[in-house]
Amino acid sequence: MRRVHLGGRCYSIGVLNAREVPETLQRAREEESHQVAATGSGPAGDQAPSVLQMRMRILEISAVFSELDDGILRAVARRMRSVGLAARDTLRLGGQGGDVVVFLASGQVEESITDANGKVLLTRRPAPGDMVILPAPRTGDRYVTSIYGLTDAVLLTLDRDGLLEGLGREVEKIAVTLDKLWEQELSAAAAVEAQTSSRTAAPIVAFFSAKGGAGTTTLAINTAAALARKYPRQVLLIDLAAPFGHAALFADLIATGSVASATKAAQVDFESVLRGNIVNHKTGLGVLPGTLRPEEVDTLTGERVGRVLDVVVAWQKVIVVDLGTSLAEAALAVIERAECLVIVVPPEIAAMTDARRSLAIFRDIMNVPDNRMEMVLNLRSPHPPLDRAAVESILGRKMAVVVGFDDSRPEDSTLAGGLVLQHDPSSMVSRGAADISRVILSSLQLDV
Repeated sequence: MRRVHLGGRCYSIGVLNAREVPETLQRAREEESHQVAATGSGPAGDQAPSVLQMRMRILEISAVFSELDDGILRAVARRMRSVGLAARDTLRLGGQGGDVVVFLASGQVEESITDANGKVLLTRRPAPGDMVILPAPRTGDRYVTSIYGLTDAVLLTLDRDGLLEGLGREVEKIAVTLDKLWEQELSAAAAVEAQTSSRTAAPIVAFFSAKGGAGTTTLAINTAAALARKYPRQVLLIDLAAPFGHAALFADLIATGSVASATKAAQVDFESVLRGNIVNHKTGLGVLPGTLRPEEVDTLTGERVGRVLDVVVAWQKVIVVDLGTSLAEAALAVIERAECLVIVVPPEIAAMTDARRSLAIFRDIMNVPDNRMEMVLNLRSPHPPLDRAAVESILGRKMAVVVGFDDSRPEDSTLAGGLVLQHDPSSMVSRGAADISRVILSSLQLDV
């Protein structure tokens, strides 16, 4: 087994181990031989252009392989092995050697993660094209992933040698990504356990700014992380900042699904797919992207977002929604249900007109009560053209929190791989996020 050393940490590229039950393994081999025969004879059939194109497409939409160039994707696709899984058969995978990556090519399966005692920690029903996340080697035999065939299914697997040969110098980056994904799976399992012990209808907090670049996402995700300190694994941030949401990026998380992709699932699978699309941060915060691609933004209708909110409020203690600058149908559906609307304002002349118009819409058209709106002044430059008194005079509203200028600390934290709240708790953004969280808790009467 080859080991890759990165910054003092050791990542083993043999992260998956296919310990198949004997009858399943035999059927898998038979199914594979049938598929090869159907596409051609021997290796030539498995390397047919149509087969390689399908496999490259699966790799392209994967969160792990999507940024690799076509040459590397083609090399990896050539090394994939097709394995058949019959309905009602189970494939069990642990964490020592063997296959490294498994994709669902076709059919329906149910994935479950169990601990050493056989307790089920997490279950999912991946869609065709999805990657099944399997135990990392450092977890040893403490976790086992099982794939149960709901129908006859076809899996595409990559063993460690094929991955090493196909990736070449890109192997280190993929090793780190696979490791992060497994950490997210363990956090997801812990979140499910915490949430099932507390069934309440969570209040919704929406973050909005009339002007782009106001720091709304930075404040939203750091405030959500501050709330998660009080309610670990019971705070969810939904990223509806369209068309480009960056919440997962700022938290150094790997987004594998979204609101948009969950709404495409069958009704019976909707809740499990939605839960599976939440990525969990080590601070106890969950993040649910609205979309993974800009072209999906039109699928975020008010009805679909409302359906998502109906489900997630039962799992959490607080729901935070980053709306960015959007006042589209989905954003309006959130604002109508929000018990606290945090409006982020930069002290800039151009932002004042838009902020006044937005406040008029919230107050006069949407009938949002004044006591549900909290104003936050975010100083994005060291010498702003307007001070607090001037902003309050123009808008006719008092600022609940003023976040001081923080230079490049938010960007530095993102580059370092994490939130400002983690890397620099004494920074202005960290202090501001903590202040905003206290205002929200007071507004929602959760601080008692």
